[in-house]
Amino acid sequence: MDSDILTAFNQGKHEEAVHAAVKAIDAAPKDPKRYAMLATMLISLKALDQAGELLAKARNLFPTDIELQYTAGLFAYAQADYPAAAAWFAKCRKDEHLKNDATYMLALSYQQAGQTKKALAFALTAHELAPKQTDAALLAADLLLAAQAFDAAADILKPLLDDKQPQILFTYGMALSAAGKDG
Repeated sequence: MDSDILTAFNQGKHEEAVHAAVKAIDAAPKDPKRYAMLATMLISLKALDQAGELLAKARNLFPTDIELQYTAGLFAYAQADYPAAAAWFAKCRKDEHLKNDATYMLALSYQQAGQTKKALAFALTAHELAPKQTDAALLAADLLLAAQAFDAAADILKPLLDDKQPQILFTYGMALSAAGKDG
C-alpha cells in the first residue's frame, strides 16, 4: 500500500497520494513510517507548516524512530536550518538502511552551511558507500572541482560515464578541461 502511495506521488498525483497517506495513518496510527512518508511528501510540496505540525505530533508519539529523525533532518534542510539538519542526519548515519542517504544529506547540509571541508569528507564517504549513486558522485566531484582537485573529480566520475547522463558527462569534461587534459 505504501509503495502505491509513493508511486502515485512520484507520478505527480500529489493530492491523491497525500489523501491516501492520511488514510494510511488513520488505518494504522501506531506506524511511524506512515507519518514519515506523509511528512516527506508535505516537505516535497513545500507545505512546511503542515509538515512541521505532523512531525511534532509524530515525534511526540515515536521519539526514537529513526525515519522520523531523518524526516526531521529533511524538514530542517527545507527550512535552510543547515546546522540542525546536519545534527539530525548525523544521528541517522548509525542506521544501516538510512546510512547512505543520511551521509549524502549531511554532506549537502555542510555544503549549504559553507563548511566545504566537512561537506567534501561526507560527500566522499557517501560516494564510497554507494559508488554507483550519481548524486553522491556529482556532489563529491563538484566539491573536488571547487578545491581544484581536478584529477580526483574526474576519477570519481569516470566509472559512471557509461550511463551517458548529461550532468556526469559535463562535470567530467569540466574536470578534464581544468586539469588540462582532453576527454
